[in-house]
Amino acid sequence: MNFKQQGFTLIETVIAFTILTMATVLVVNLITQSSTRVYKVNEHLVAMDTLESAVAVLRGEIAHNKIRNTYSGGQDSEYQWVAKVLNKANPAVSGVKKYLNLYRVQIQVFHGNDVPRLELTTIIADR
Repeated sequence: MNFKQQGFTLIETVIAFTILTMATVLVVNLITQSSTRVYKVNEHLVAMDTLESAVAVLRGEIAHNKIRNTYSGGQDSEYQWVAKVLNKANPAVSGVKKYLNLYRVQIQVFHGNDVPRLELTTIIADR
């Protein structure tokens, strides 16, 4: 018997289809992971921007001697911040005239009613 093969055998077709399916699943998985990471990075950037605006507000308030124990604000309706003036952070140095006051401040950024996304404790001067 002398016959020519016309097309692929069933096993060749199944193997090719399996390889193609595995490659497709890998590509879809990579795309999904990338979009999830982009979303998380974007959320973190918005939280950082909210934190920066909180620091700017606090600097302005403290520079104008409008010092309170707590401050709050937000950026958009999603991210809110709360700041607490913990204490004056001036070191006690005898015989040295003070030119500025330092305040230790804790700032927390929230997303909705979530736990704090970012937290910063820093020192802000009144000038």
